[in-house]
Amino acid sequence: MGRKSRLKQERRELKQHGLSEGSSKTLLLFGEHSQSVYRFFQEEWQADALACGDVWLSTLETCRAYEDPAQGDPEEAHETYNSGHAVGGSDDPDFVEIARRSGIHIGPGCSNITLSNNTRKTVLPNAYVLCTTTEFSPEKLSDTFGRYCVEITSPKDFFVRVSASLEKSTQIKEAVAGKVIYKDRHYTGMESPPGPIGFVKPPDFYATQKEFRLLWVPENSTGLTPFLLKCPEASYLCKRIA
Repeated sequence: MGRKSRLKQERRELKQHGLSEGSSKTLLLFGEHSQSVYRFFQEEWQADALACGDVWLSTLETCRAYEDPAQGDPEEAHETYNSGHAVGGSDDPDFVEIARRSGIHIGPGCSNITLSNNTRKTVLPNAYVLCTTTEFSPEKLSDTFGRYCVEITSPKDFFVRVSASLEKSTQIKEAVAGKVIYKDRHYTGMESPPGPIGFVKPPDFYATQKEFRLLWVPENSTGLTPFLLKCPEASYLCKRIA
């Protein structure tokens, strides 16, 4: 199936499950992952709830506040860019791009401009998040996340259904799902960005978690708190396995 045909098919699926045409433009699944993902819990009732379609959505701010360094990440959804040293003007597209990344607009007719060690930090203030893993590895994850586990058999279908349920009560600006990328969140000059903000984590503490993340950015992120989302439409995709 070609890219255009695949996009049309995904858009039909989104509309079929209650998402508006506008919403279908904001949902993004990056990286192919058609296999199951797994959600570990500290409490058994939490696992039972998800198996019934009751989805506990956390927030980025909550994840930033965890004291356990294997679970919490104070720089969750942060990205830092540094310009390095660059000299140029309007006729140099690389220089114009370095300036743009630094938050500086270069208009026409400019020349002999120097940028040196300009740093720009981008932070996603807050959003709803659901963290899962692509591997059932209780020996690695149970001590941190709990020994009770639910298998989600189709992360794409689960994401579509949960997004549709969430949009019934919350106006969503952007919704993204995919594997977390384990690399440095800093980049410089004309290096490629490390990945979508909110989906990049340093490898030292986190790479073994093999996280698959679902993230929903609301139009208004003020005062977001974790809550239990009722989504019975997703229950058939969720199964207790531990």
